[in-house]
Amino acid sequence: MPVPYSLIPTPCFEETMQSKLVEIPPLRLVGFDFFGDPFRSYGGWTEENEIGRLWVRWMTYMDAVQPPLPYLVPQPVWYEVHVYHPETLQTGEFEVFAGVEVSTLGEFPPEVVVKTLPGGRYAVFTLAGQEIVSDWTWQLDHEWLPALGVERCTTYSIQRYDARFKGMHAVDESELDVYIPLLQ
Repeated sequence: MPVPYSLIPTPCFEETMQSKLVEIPPLRLVGFDFFGDPFRSYGGWTEENEIGRLWVRWMTYMDAVQPPLPYLVPQPVWYEVHVYHPETLQTGEFEVFAGVEVSTLGEFPPEVVVKTLPGGRYAVFTLAGQEIVSDWTWQLDHEWLPALGVERCTTYSIQRYDARFKGMHAVDESELDVYIPLLQ
């Protein structure tokens, strides 16, 4: 679980925006991934684009796999990781990973992807309601990180979905956290 590094007031953000800096240990995840332009068929937050389809595949797999995957962390937390590559700006293609945290790495079925994300200092932004489906990725790099006086150290981001996220059918009552790795 993230340990608060320091809380930073962010008066330039909308009233609902919350942010903080945290130190986290390495994050071990298992799940499914996709590489390409996830919005080629459908834009926005929908189960019909490749990100939505990825989540449907992963959730269906998790419901059906027997025996259950080993080493799952016993909390209902789901992760979506976006990994941007040098060609992302030109092609719109990037990697999307959907999965869960595990306590240790071990043997997993071959269809499951294993990711280990580095621990360290992260900026955490809590998105609520319509902020979740807004163009927050642009705001992140052009407004929120500069307002905190910090810089990304790499080109990935983590979305953390816990019990506060009620689903796309109830996005107005939902919250999620976005983690951005920072230069030390």
